[in-house]
Amino acid sequence: MSYEPRSRGMRPRRVATKKPPLKDRRETEENKFAYQESVAVNPQEVSARVMNALDHLGNQRFGMPPFSEHFRRWIVDLQSVLDDFNSTMSAVSNEHFNASVEQLVTSVKDELSARIAAEQALSSKITEMLKRQTDNERELAELESEQRTKVHEAKRVTEKSLTKLRGEIDDLDEQRLRLLRQKPKFLERLFGGNKSKVEDSSRSLHSKERDLKSSEANLKKRIDSLRLDYQDRRRPLTELQTELRERLAELRSTTMDDALEIRKAACEQIRQTISTALSQPTPTADEGKEQ
Repeated sequence: MSYEPRSRGMRPRRVATKKPPLKDRRETEENKFAYQESVAVNPQEVSARVMNALDHLGNQRFGMPPFSEHFRRWIVDLQSVLDDFNSTMSAVSNEHFNASVEQLVTSVKDELSARIAAEQALSSKITEMLKRQTDNERELAELESEQRTKVHEAKRVTEKSLTKLRGEIDDLDEQRLRLLRQKPKFLERLFGGNKSKVEDSSRSLHSKERDLKSSEANLKKRIDSLRLDYQDRRRPLTELQTELRERLAELRSTTMDDALEIRKAACEQIRQTISTALSQPTPTADEGKEQ
């Protein structure tokens, strides 16, 4: 049994395939596309596709406002359908056809642009009313907080003196009762000293009671004055608040629709224009040469 010795450390080499020159490769690619058959455009299929798209756009409904973004997207979709038709059916896209379609597209764009502007203006007014309403509510809250602080401070200052007067009145009243219960001494009965002390105590008591009533009356007047000033300052703010609420309700009730009739009419007119263009005979190459 014989065998051939195995070579160590060497692998068999692959046969390298030589690439054709770049120039030959380019010619091959060009020839590959040059000999492909062009697919004929079927006018009926193109017409059906475009008509269906226009019918969909003409009957497309939008949800709740705002409609601005829907209008912008709808205009882009309409232009896309027309661009597709022009690129596929370039034979019928003559000057008269393009001018007619352009006029219809411009007209519906202007209508929708006007509605977009009106919707944006309405939105700006509502935003401004909401800002004014917020500012008004803040001023009312600040005024009420200021009123509470003033009333509390007036009561705090007055109550301090009232508490002091009530304490003095209680002391004088107890002193008067002690004098009335105390048995007068001989000299006091002789010269009327006890009676004089009782009378002095009563006068002091009555004086303090008058001071107490006067302080309470002054506090009431101060609080009444603060209340009247508060009402005078609050009145225009509450009137403005009512006005802003009514204005907001009026703005929010402004009816904005999705311009269905306008869009539907525009798509129908474009459909008719395309139908008319497709129904006209397309000039052949020989006719083009003769002309």
